[in-house]
Order: sequence, then structure tokens, then C-alpha cells
Amino acid sequence: MSTSLDNLKRLAQYPLGDHQAIMDMYITGGRSIEHISIRMGMDPSDVINLLEGYGEHLLTEDGLDLDGCGRLSKLPRRMIDEYVKHFYPGIAKDPVNDWITLEEYLNRTQPGWGMA
Repeated sequence: MSTSLDNLKRLAQYPLGDHQAIMDMYITGGRSIEHISIRMGMDPSDVINLLEGYGEHLLTEDGLDLDGCGRLSKLPRRMIDEYVKHFYPGIAKDPVNDWITLEEYLNRTQPGWGMA
């Protein structure tokens, strides 16, 4: 997934470390959108757009899909930090970018990352 250029411009006001923390809280920590927005002092829609901007698929025709929340609980923070730093402040909506997800990025840059 991705988000609009307008959203990316607004999200760029938040520093890289905030983007990394939000991705980590959601992907490894399993924290809810509400928890993250309160903790980071952000509007929930900005948290959703930020996560979508890094390839998370949250917005569906049926509403909010949080199935990816906490899915990689054992992933080292450094891998999330690297991914977010590479794409900061996020990925613009464009069919060319549809491949970009954390897992696919790690498959390309860290082969075998998911093996125990």
C-alpha cells in the first residue's frame, strides 16, 4: 500500500525516529492505532496514513484491517529502522510501488531474515 503525496508532506513533519517507533510499535509490539496515536500525540488518521505509507494494508472497503498488527513480534528493531530510513517519509501512491512491503524489502536486502 502507499499514501498520497499530500499525506507524505504532512507526515514529513514527524522525525525519522517517530516513524521508526510507530512502525515498531505496530509491527512487532502489536500496539493498536489508538495506543500509538495517544503515545505519539498524533491524530489516528496520521498514524494510519504513516503505516500505509510504509506498505501496511490497513484501509479496506470494509473499514480498518488490523490483521498485520504484531505479526513480526521477534523482528529486530534495527531491521524496521533500516526499512523506514530507506523509504522515509513514506511511499507515494503509484502502481510501481505496489511491491513495497517490509517483508518484500527484507527478502531483497536480508535473504533468510525470517529463518529461525
